[in-house]
Amino acid sequence: MKAMHPGWGASIDQFDNAESSQSTPSFTSLSKFEFRRPPHRPFLVMKLKRAFTLIELLVVIAIIAILAAMLLPALATAKQKAQTTQCNSNLRQVGIGLTMYSDDSEGRYPISGGAIPWNQTDAVTRAASWMQQLFAQMTTTNIYHCPSDRKWQFSYFNGARAAYAEAFSPAPVNTRKIMYPTAFVVSGDTGWDNATLGSPDDADKDDYSQNCVGGPDNGANWIEWRIHNKGQNLLFADGHTKWYKKYLTNEMTFRYDSMHGWE
Repeated sequence: MKAMHPGWGASIDQFDNAESSQSTPSFTSLSKFEFRRPPHRPFLVMKLKRAFTLIELLVVIAIIAILAAMLLPALATAKQKAQTTQCNSNLRQVGIGLTMYSDDSEGRYPISGGAIPWNQTDAVTRAASWMQQLFAQMTTTNIYHCPSDRKWQFSYFNGARAAYAEAFSPAPVNTRKIMYPTAFVVSGDTGWDNATLGSPDDADKDDYSQNCVGGPDNGANWIEWRIHNKGQNLLFADGHTKWYKKYLTNEMTFRYDSMHGWE
């Protein structure tokens, strides 16, 4: 006999059956549900960066200063060497131009006069500057400028002391008289003084009456010559160029027929 719940019209078995029919779903039914995690919203975390202290900043500045002190002289030296090389190249081009000019002028180089700007002529010689006389053999006036020269547009002198000493007046060098072409100085750097020797645009510097090579060891009335690393580049009659720190008696001459200084 089935038990009946007091006051109810259904048996306990019926109640159990009804309850069991409403029980928790099986594992199979659970798999039909999706369990979604709420979207992750990370907090904005500010990363605090530690600032340099004053001591650390001073240390960094000191290191940079030391490195700069070590590198800048080396960079300056490298730049000066590059400028010296370019200057030598310019002088070699001038040497080629002088050779070509002399071939067309019975062995003579251009004559120099006083201070002669470009496109002007000298009152005594009636000629343009020696550089402009030579320009037909050049490609550009930039060849006449030494990259280390900060004062002048035209940087090189005309080495005509031998001709001047022979004629006692402005005269062109006669290459047929040169006995020591490897030592005969025909051009080079000069630290011309525009306060006493002409205008900044003078294209006719020469060594007629002022010593342009080696300072007082090579004769009085000298002008500054130390353009590259306390020295200067020189061009010789045979076409070679070389850097010199001073006047050397056995490697330079300023006369046609002997190894002689400028004086």
